[in-house]
Amino acid sequence: MSPHLEKPTQKLLYHAANINNHMMKTFNIDLYDGHLIFEDNGLKVLVDTGCPVTIGKDTRFDFMGQQFQCLMDFGGTGISEISAQLGYDIDVFMGMNLIQQFYIQTDYKKKEIAFSTDMIPFNHVCTLPIIRGRVGEVCIDLTVKGKCVRLALDTGAKISYIDEAFTDGETKVETQDDFNPLFGKFSTSIYAMEASVGNRSFSVNFGTLPPVMAMPLKMMGIYGAIGFDLFSTFAVLMDFKNNVLSLG
Repeated sequence: MSPHLEKPTQKLLYHAANINNHMMKTFNIDLYDGHLIFEDNGLKVLVDTGCPVTIGKDTRFDFMGQQFQCLMDFGGTGISEISAQLGYDIDVFMGMNLIQQFYIQTDYKKKEIAFSTDMIPFNHVCTLPIIRGRVGEVCIDLTVKGKCVRLALDTGAKISYIDEAFTDGETKVETQDDFNPLFGKFSTSIYAMEASVGNRSFSVNFGTLPPVMAMPLKMMGIYGAIGFDLFSTFAVLMDFKNNVLSLG
């Protein structure tokens, strides 16, 4: 993360609909430095499917007509530390314990995210299973260099990551800075590659994680993370009730 990037001045809005006693809200999103951020009732919320818990400035977060509990910190890291690493002040770091309560559709081209208590109509080009792990991780299988590889599905990842075995022989195109709330800031080499799902291929700028972060994932059979590259290419519907990811 670069703390020197200017914060966007775009006003964040939402509209809500209550259809057949089901609630749906669509928010404008702020893709600050590749992160998925929206505003609700004056609170800046970062959506991160890569985190199992929700962290907030307060212990309570009222959202979609419901009241959710937030941790004040996770592993000693709170909102102030996350905001400092991000270079952008947020109020809620929304993790999977809250995210999985809703059907969620993202459209980065329209800069919109929708939350719904009921299934959202969606014209998909392909679907794939969401694999749920023992400690709350969510993953999908993609094909890279002709091999099936399991990657964490991470809306909070501005950089996608893959095991060094896949970047071996690839040409480095640049170096980027990133951070992990638990491990802090780090730098990674970037490799322009291709990934595919079904018969759809898309470009991915893959980095490689530091060993201290990569090793625990590999022990769980996870060889990196897919984030911004997937969500900026496709409209995405995340159905965590049935564990299905639809791409449109």
